[in-house]
Amino acid sequence: MDIANWLSSLSENRWPILPATAVEVRQMLSLPGDRIVFSELANLTLSDPFLLLDLMRLVGASQALQRSEAHPTVEQMLMMLGLEVITTRYRQIPALSTVHGKLDQEVVDAVGDWLGRSRVAAFIIKEWLAITGEYKVEDCFIAALVYNLPACLYLIYRNRIPGGPLLHEVSDVFALDYPKIVEQFIQRMPLPSGLLNTLGTGPVNRRKQLLKLAIATANAVDQGWWRPQWNIGIEAAAKLIGCRVDDAQQVVQQAILQVARHPRALGYTYPARAYLYIPGPFPQHNKQDEVATLTGEQQLEKALLESLRHLANDIQFERIMFLRYDQPSHSLKMRYQIGLEDNHPLRKHIVALEPGSFFALLTSRPQSFHAPASTRAQLARKYQDEFFTHLGEGHFACMSVFSGHKLAGVFFVDNYRSNKAIDDDTYHRFKETVFRVSQLTF
Repeated sequence: MDIANWLSSLSENRWPILPATAVEVRQMLSLPGDRIVFSELANLTLSDPFLLLDLMRLVGASQALQRSEAHPTVEQMLMMLGLEVITTRYRQIPALSTVHGKLDQEVVDAVGDWLGRSRVAAFIIKEWLAITGEYKVEDCFIAALVYNLPACLYLIYRNRIPGGPLLHEVSDVFALDYPKIVEQFIQRMPLPSGLLNTLGTGPVNRRKQLLKLAIATANAVDQGWWRPQWNIGIEAAAKLIGCRVDDAQQVVQQAILQVARHPRALGYTYPARAYLYIPGPFPQHNKQDEVATLTGEQQLEKALLESLRHLANDIQFERIMFLRYDQPSHSLKMRYQIGLEDNHPLRKHIVALEPGSFFALLTSRPQSFHAPASTRAQLARKYQDEFFTHLGEGHFACMSVFSGHKLAGVFFVDNYRSNKAIDDDTYHRFKETVFRVSQLTF
């Protein structure tokens, strides 16, 4: 396929926006003119890269803007064009919908997934730059949203899910590196030429390096968060920023969750679901349409069981318990366990959440607790809870699990056979695993 002909065909068409965006656009534009706020309209535009594309094509046609190579914010673009022009433009934009034989639902879902990854990358670069003290970052935010657009339009154009990595296939089809395809896409649509300052292949600076790392991190989330290859990018970003790797990783987690909590399409939740995959020899992909049919309760149960296996097989705790919160009795009851003998009293033990008790305090909010042997003995004396008398000696760790804002239960782990200590690294891995379960409901 010839890249010039393909881009020309793209530039001749007006591309639709996500259905949920179209509904909100019409709701906002139905308000009286004096109640339409440009900042709110800008945020709406930034929530859907397809809507941003539509706006930028209108602005990109301005010869004055192209000559100046300016990189205006979205709000500035809206103000430049004026409310009347924007109202007319936005009201006419179509919504993306399936068409039998021309655009299948699985392709629409994949498009949503890649648009969602763009949003994740945008929030990552925004926060990474904020750590360095840079807060005028909308040029990078917009660039992150634009980067995957050629690939998304390729999906729609072909109406087929690639067998391998999407960006690689696009590069192979056009025999051109994907960044070069993005450059030509910006020039031929056309989009504001200022985008080439951040996405072009010109001189490299720290901002461009961080943007590249943010995009690569978001786009590869389905390859496995536990893989060294994926974390190398985050480690490189931490060095550029001058922060701890844990802080850079936390930004990635929060970006993934932020996009999933405010989905413009079902695919916006896929990066978060990929982030919940448990380590293994290969990424444990589930078919997206199967995942989408699970209820919130089913998703929680699935994540609990996967986490149980991860804590046993990968972190290798010798005893693992998940105590499920029972609302009618306001207590914790054993739901899942690994390592308890058949006749162990903890199997049937009910933990009453009496005010002031250890577990009442633990479950009052999302939090974790790490107890060496001496602390475990102190807890048994202080709280007089039968649970501690059945534990035996040694370290333990526990963490409350919340699904959304509701208490789901408590994970408890220890090494009761060997009395092996739970070091800081192991405790951190335990918290990360439970954290992903706690963030499942958006």
